[in-house]
Parts: sequence; structure tokens; C-alpha cells
Amino acid sequence: MKKFNVSFAFLSALFHSAICVAILTPISAFSQDNTIAFTATPERCVALHKGQICYQDVLFRWQTPSKGDYCLVMSKSGRQLTCWNGASLQEYHYSFEGDKTTSFSLITDDKADPLARVKVVVTWVYKAPKQSQSGWRLF
Repeated sequence: MKKFNVSFAFLSALFHSAICVAILTPISAFSQDNTIAFTATPERCVALHKGQICYQDVLFRWQTPSKGDYCLVMSKSGRQLTCWNGASLQEYHYSFEGDKTTSFSLITDDKADPLARVKVVVTWVYKAPKQSQSGWRLF
């Protein structure tokens, strides 16, 4: 019985370490311009079960090359999270809540295409429980 407890504890610690590394590793943005830096940390939000809302504080950091009017937006909805004027290193703390992977973009007022894009990926520890094929249960 001792061997089971030790190996289970080891596997559990290994699993949690792997999740922490995956969660805390920042991801670089897809960018059409090499002078734009855009990251989200962490880039992964882990919920316990598939379909549950995932809650995560995400730190966005970016640097824009020239002065101008820029905004950080949710790509699909176009909802503006923050806007600024100028060229500098900026950061924005965002309380992410979602059950699906979400893309965020840096945009300018004068261009339709995003300057850079990054995703916050939603993953699960457990998939949704399987439903019984029949409605009958035997006890």
C-alpha cells in the first residue's frame, strides 16, 4: 500500500508542476509587424470540467513602434478593453471569464486589420462526464 501512496503523490506532483509550467509560460502574439510585441500571461485558463466558466487574471503587455491611437480589443466581439495614445510599453490587467478560447487584438483607428493577436486558451482537467446509454440504473 505504501508504494501506491508514494507513486500517486509523485504523479500528482508531476501533473501539477506540468500545469503550472503550461499556465505561467507567456505566449508571443501573431503579428504582421516584427516591431510590435504583444503577450498574454498566462495564456492558458484551466477549468475543472469541460463547459465550466474559467476565471483567470491575465496580464497583457505590448509595445507599439510609433505614436498613434491604439486599442486592445476582444477579436470576435470587437469590445474595447482599453485604448491609449502613443508609442511605449504598456500593460493591462484583465479578469478573464470564459468557457471558450478567446482571441485578443491590438488595433489602430486607421487600419481595419489587427496589428497583433494573442489567444487565451481554455482547457479542462476533466472532460464532461459520459451519459449512460440507457435511462435505467441498477443498484
